[in-house]
Amino acid sequence: PVRLAEPFETVRDWADNYTEANGKRPQIFLANVGTLRQHKARADFARSFFEVGGFEMIDVGGFEDVETAVNASVKSGARAAVICSTDESYPDIVPPLVQGIKSQQPEMVVILAGYPQDQVDAHKAAGIDAFIHLGADCLALNQWLQTKIATNE
Repeated sequence: PVRLAEPFETVRDWADNYTEANGKRPQIFLANVGTLRQHKARADFARSFFEVGGFEMIDVGGFEDVETAVNASVKSGARAAVICSTDESYPDIVPPLVQGIKSQQPEMVVILAGYPQDQVDAHKAAGIDAFIHLGADCLALNQWLQTKIATNE
């Protein structure tokens, strides 16, 4: 028999070990673009999605433009960023946001909150590494992100 919580406990143990070795929790930056109404639901979802894995979410509010979001993401020192906004705004903000981040921090993992099916291929082509959404495998994505962070140390 296996306790259902055991895999998540293992993920959190990794985060605790990371914290002990690095002096801070593994961090993810919330690149919230647009008004509070545009990004809040997805930012809250992203926070819950990754905090269960022991990640610290850096949330400094929303950004009015992509350039400010890029600069804040890079300055944060986080190993990953989650873009949070609306499906309608994603075609305009995702490509320059991802390219801006990756041009300065190529190893940074960039995740999109949501899964706009008609935009997925374009976002992958722009450099999005993963998508989080209601149908996503929370455990697998937390484990995957841990592996990405560990290999970029």
